[in-house]
Amino acid sequence: MLKSTFVILSLVMTTTFTNTSNCDNAYSATSYALNYAKKSLKADNFDHQKFYANKAYTALEKTNKLMKQCGCLKAKSAVLSGLENIDKASKPKDWDLGRHYAKLALIDVENTITALDIFTQNGINTVSSAAELKDNSLLLEAVELEKQRVSLEAEIEKLLSKKRVLAIRIAENIQKQRQN
Repeated sequence: MLKSTFVILSLVMTTTFTNTSNCDNAYSATSYALNYAKKSLKADNFDHQKFYANKAYTALEKTNKLMKQCGCLKAKSAVLSGLENIDKASKPKDWDLGRHYAKLALIDVENTITALDIFTQNGINTVSSAAELKDNSLLLEAVELEKQRVSLEAEIEKLLSKKRVLAIRIAENIQKQRQN
């Protein structure tokens, strides 16, 4: 009886440790993706931006593979969204579009880290209290609002760019009319 109890207890502890360890590995790979996504945003030329976005994509692919063993569904969906956005950031049509998708990917990576933090802090898919549940939902809501803010900021940047182009065209047309 004592031996079978010990074997079962050891098996449960090993399984729990393995799941947490797999989440730790996913967290580590996500940290690399975060670092490279930030470098992509800080890049001051188009080639560096694409290079670091590609590095972030590779790190997120590794995270995605490790997430299969972790079991955190919220982090998994953030990783998939991040992969989609960082892929677009690594092959953009222009610098502004690349920055836009890099910002979105950065938010997805941050969401992944947050979800993994919550998941591992509370154990394997458990939440210890209603207060923690409320805090977690507020945190996720704040992250979603930040994502919307960055998206709106990118939209403003696009509109300002279009405004500058239109102002230049108007000035050129005025100058042409004066010459005629």
